[in-house]
Amino acid sequence: MIRFLAWLTVWTLMSGSPAAWANDGPVIEAPDVIVDKAAAQVLKRMDGQRDYLRDNPDALYALVEEIFLPYFDRAYAAARVLGRHRRDATASQRRRFTDALYNYVLRSYGEGLLEFTSDRLEILPFRGMPGDTKTTIRTKVFMDDGKQVPVNYSLRRSETGPWRVWDVTIEGISYVKNFQDQLDAEIRANGLDAVIERLENEARTTSKASSS
Repeated sequence: MIRFLAWLTVWTLMSGSPAAWANDGPVIEAPDVIVDKAAAQVLKRMDGQRDYLRDNPDALYALVEEIFLPYFDRAYAAARVLGRHRRDATASQRRRFTDALYNYVLRSYGEGLLEFTSDRLEILPFRGMPGDTKTTIRTKVFMDDGKQVPVNYSLRRSETGPWRVWDVTIEGISYVKNFQDQLDAEIRANGLDAVIERLENEARTTSKASSS
């Protein structure tokens, strides 16, 4: 399986054909527009800075978060990862878990941005309908060995809100389902607080290791 960095990397580097969907309310940017904006932003910001960002991981993480966070429904993704454990979690635990999971992923895999360029992927034709609140964007990622890997993005929105990514499926493996399966047994064995603390500690450790 491709490491999870691929979905973060490809999501921020994908490009598509801009479009917008109008309805009775405000114009909602279509998923391909969201993708195109993220691509333009990250490529512009990283231009000429790859060596600096490689040597300064905190700056890399800050850049990724600034660009990526507005397009990622991290609360919904975390809720799906928590699954049945969410109903027994306190509001504080839910907030901490959401932040811990996001920061763990960000700091563990943000370095992948330094290795990918826009010629490594292809976004497949997208067809959607005004009024849709869920959709999937399908792409192919081209690896160094020439292999083409399917990467599918799940997006959702409220009826008046913007589109946001909440899951990615790489070679048939869902990020949300994968994390849910990994953490379910650990939560049952050790409790939610212990899992949150582990994710927080590992994110901090990764940051320190990258800085050394």
